[in-house]
Amino acid sequence: MAAGKKIGKKSQASNDFLEPLAPTGVSATNVGTGRAFGNGAATVSFSLPALSPAATSFTVTSSTGQTGTGSSSPVTVSGITANASVTFTVTATNAAGTSAASSASSAIAITTVPATPSAPTATTGVNQDTVSWSAPANGGSAITGYTWQSSDGKSGTTTSTSVNVTQEGSTSQTYTVFATNANGNSGTSANSNSVTTTPPFFPPFFPPFFPPFFPPFFPYFPFFPPFFPPFFPFFPPFFPPFFPGFGPYFPGFKAPFFPGFGPYFPGFGPFFPGFGPSFGPSFPSFGGWGPY
Repeated sequence: MAAGKKIGKKSQASNDFLEPLAPTGVSATNVGTGRAFGNGAATVSFSLPALSPAATSFTVTSSTGQTGTGSSSPVTVSGITANASVTFTVTATNAAGTSAASSASSAIAITTVPATPSAPTATTGVNQDTVSWSAPANGGSAITGYTWQSSDGKSGTTTSTSVNVTQEGSTSQTYTVFATNANGNSGTSANSNSVTTTPPFFPPFFPPFFPPFFPPFFPYFPFFPPFFPPFFPFFPPFFPPFFPGFGPYFPGFKAPFFPGFGPYFPGFGPFFPGFGPSFGPSFPSFGGWGPY
């Protein structure tokens, strides 16, 4: 008890001119939810001893240097960077002065939403873009996911720091991303670089070139039908020329020799009749000598 303080009903009037006693029962609670990165907060509760002169205001000071004031308990202290060990003390003030500082509270961890991610990087592929970014500071609470959005209205979530986004070929877009933890969402990043999605490689190139060239190269039917009919006229002329001399000739065999001699001998018989003499005038006649 401060020197000169009076106790009892008669002394109450004189106590009003004394500073309060040091607050007691100091405890702190992390706010966390919805607190922006770098602007953590705690609510600090306390009380004055029963015999303390009244206080008109209280000042709460964190071990990291931030302060908060209020006319009663609890008092909120903000502007605290995420920290795993923060304590708080409290002083009470009235017209007569300011009390001594209270004992420090138990240490608590201050958390916030994650820091805003830096602008993502976008690269293009065939009918898709790849968007990647670096994990930001988590604000003292683990990041549970990321939400990305493209300038053409597509969006999605992922627990990774990279995502493949299906896009239409030859379209251009940028991307943003924000992080989420138990306390809420970070700020939204700046836009990524603009990318133009690569269209498919194959459909445009093959159809215009190949179909016109195939028909001329494969007209199989015109080549084969003409080859067979020309062979028939070549064989009939070989057989007739051999009848007068040697008889019919067949390829691969000799012509018969004996039947060919028959035509050479029948002409000798008619030339030898009529050798006997005849009397009287005689004149030549066909076939020999005889009477007229």
